[in-house]
Amino acid sequence: MSALGHGLSQRWQAQWAGWSGRERLGLSVAAFLLALTLVWSLAVAPAWRQWQQGQGQTAALQQQWQHMQALQAQASALKGQGRLGPEEAARWLQTSVTTLGPTASVSVNGDMATAQFKGISGAALAQWLAQTRSQAQSLPVQARLSRSASATPLSALPAAVTSASAQATAPHPGSASAGPVLWDGQIVLQLPPRAKP
Repeated sequence: MSALGHGLSQRWQAQWAGWSGRERLGLSVAAFLLALTLVWSLAVAPAWRQWQQGQGQTAALQQQWQHMQALQAQASALKGQGRLGPEEAARWLQTSVTTLGPTASVSVNGDMATAQFKGISGAALAQWLAQTRSQAQSLPVQARLSRSASATPLSALPAAVTSASAQATAPHPGSASAGPVLWDGQIVLQLPPRAKP
């Protein structure tokens, strides 16, 4: 140890011995708190922040994993169905369009099918489109929809439909429409390709 370091050490020991017990305790507590603050800011806090970020990333990755699992299950279900040819898909579309009502029809032109309809509820249309994807393996490529000008009055519907429709489409205060929202339009669907031999 150098002479300067030895001299400082002796001065510090003399100073320390000259302080009262209360002063020594206060200095010891301050030194301990300073050391604790340094350990926290240099070692613990960065690791804590990294751990918290990791928890958020883990939750996001788990959500993505569940979404991918759902997509994989859907793909497996579609794959297990077997491929439909365009003729079978067209037949299915022409048969199933009757669920949309008497105003709905499907015409087939090559590898495209066009569904036309008037006065169809959005829920029925969405359900039919989901079925076209899973059952007929046909995907919509173009849609033209407009709000129907001639909504069926609730009094013209059967009693069972009227009560359900009235509850499902009860107008909000201040809305001008008292009936269900119906849609007119056409949707062009791409039929599945022919199976390769």
